[in-house]
Amino acid sequence: MADKTRKRDDDLIVPKDAASASFVKGLVARGQAARPRKDGSLPPGATHEIVGVTATGLPILRRRRFAQ
Repeated sequence: MADKTRKRDDDLIVPKDAASASFVKGLVARGQAARPRKDGSLPPGATHEIVGVTATGLPILRRRRFAQ
């Protein structure tokens, strides 16, 4: 059973090299990464939430999982 009290830092995507930076840029370009709306929801088609920015200006993302 998963520990639901721990932080979900393992879901963070912090671009640290060329491959991860390219991945993040692609998600943003396709509209799959976005800042949440005022109600906390993401726009249609977004699967990743922008939760911060690196020193280089690239976004830090968190994968949003949805219950079915």
